[in-house]
Amino acid sequence: MGIVIKTKKIYVLILIVIISVLTMSCNDREDEALVQEVDLSDELTEIEAFGIVKAAESKDVIIDFPAKVIELIAIEGQHLELNDPILTLDLSDYYNLIRDKNNELNIANLDYQRANASLKGLKIQDIDIEMEKLNSELELAKKVYDKALEDHSSNQALYNMGAISKEMLQKSKLALDEAHNNVATIEYQQQLTTEKYNLELDQLNTKQSAERYQVSIQNERIKQIENSLNSLADKINKPYIIDNQIVSEFENAAVYDIIYNPGSIVDTTSKAFTIVNLDSLIIEADVVEEFIRDIQIGSSVRIVPVADRSREYIGKVIYISQIAFTNNNETEVPIRISIDNIDSFLLPNYNVDVFIDVK
Repeated sequence: MGIVIKTKKIYVLILIVIISVLTMSCNDREDEALVQEVDLSDELTEIEAFGIVKAAESKDVIIDFPAKVIELIAIEGQHLELNDPILTLDLSDYYNLIRDKNNELNIANLDYQRANASLKGLKIQDIDIEMEKLNSELELAKKVYDKALEDHSSNQALYNMGAISKEMLQKSKLALDEAHNNVATIEYQQQLTTEKYNLELDQLNTKQSAERYQVSIQNERIKQIENSLNSLADKINKPYIIDNQIVSEFENAAVYDIIYNPGSIVDTTSKAFTIVNLDSLIIEADVVEEFIRDIQIGSSVRIVPVADRSREYIGKVIYISQIAFTNNNETEVPIRISIDNIDSFLLPNYNVDVFIDVK
């Protein structure tokens, strides 16, 4: 009897185990079927990402003229309104440079006037008057020669007929030779005068070219100095410079990365500080590539600052990068988000959580 009872207990135990196994198997199949039927993408209504507050409008201010810092008025991260002072400068070196440039310009103008006057003073005597005189003398000499030739021809005929003596013939020959020599002399003088004039003309052209070059050099020098003066004037004619102070050019701004201290000599090649327009704040965020397809320009965004999660701001996606980047072995796409209800609480470089509507 005891054996029968034990056997029945064993059967009952085996039956319970079989039922338990079958029940668990059915439950697993039901869970698997349930997982396969759920489409998580259909349930996604917003995408969460991490973002940072940035100023869309910022400026690295460079003081690109000689100066010395007298006073540092603003401090790192200080809020500024329009025309609030940041630095006070000693502009003595700048104004000395302006004065030196003006003196240099005056000297250049004098050199230009001197070179121009020298150019205009380069002249040679007009050849026309002298040549006209020689032409008149030559015309008269040729007439004398023609008359002497005619007389000698007549005397030669008379001598041949025995009508005149040999002495008279020789006199007429001497007169003819003298008239011929006179013509040749005047023609030679014409040649010498022309050659001398041409030589002087060549020398004049050479001197004029040299003087024109000097005039051109001085004129270019004047232009360069004037351009330098204009450039110096433009350097200080900036919206962020009032008198000898560097000021805020934004109505709602903050300043940081201030490089100088009182007594610092300005480095004209590097920035003095950075100023940001606090009215231009946006959010820069990175979205994992799996979700970027669900985001569009204009998508609504909730913005929750880490500094105070009880606050919430509303914005829109205003930019989606056309290039993805790898960050910590994860591919992300940068986006930018506007802030519609911005207030004085949000500041540059604050961390925020953004929730992008994908409905």
